Amino acid sequence: MKTLALALLIPVAICTAATPPPGPANPGANAPRGGAAPATAPAARTTAKVSLTSAAGSAVKGDLTLTNEGVAVSIRGEITGLTPGKEHGFHVHEVGQCSLPDFTSAGEHFNPTKASHGDPKSSEHHMGDIPNVKADENGRATVDVSVKGITLEDKDGSPNEILGKALVVHAMPDDYKTQPSGGSGARIACGVIS
Repeated sequence: MKTLALALLIPVAICTAATPPPGPANPGANAPRGGAAPATAPAARTTAKVSLTSAAGSAVKGDLTLTNEGVAVSIRGEITGLTPGKEHGFHVHEVGQCSLPDFTSAGEHFNPTKASHGDPKSSEHHMGDIPNVKADENGRATVDVSVKGITLEDKDGSPNEILGKALVVHAMPDDYKTQPSGGSGARIACGVIS
């Protein structure tokens, strides 16, 4: 009887020894020789790109680069196919979806603070309010603007992060007064900030 009990214990002991204990994997297993590398948090995004797509019936398109600059984000690039010599509303919208035909999928202006719409140079405006873009006689606009109060990515969970939101160009100029969107009309181009 003692022999049988010992025979049953040996396989159990071998199985237990061969199975690693439950829990996280050995953190130093893939570390370079000379010691484990210190754990570091991923760096916040400092740049992002936007490729604007035309709405149905529009020829507006463009490529823009966004860059974190302290307490602001700069937006630089070129937009083509605009109405020659005219201004067009230009905003960050709350949803990163640009579904045809009219980009209503992008939602309203990015406005996590629930402020009134207004001139981006004033104290009261949506975080997504950006100065109008003005086309030259060929319908081309060079964008070079710095928008205060927003960031591409904030690791502290602040509500002003715009990475993954949409940039929208409108058919009319923003009057910075009409609520909630400045009377800027149809959405003629849209791109996701990525």
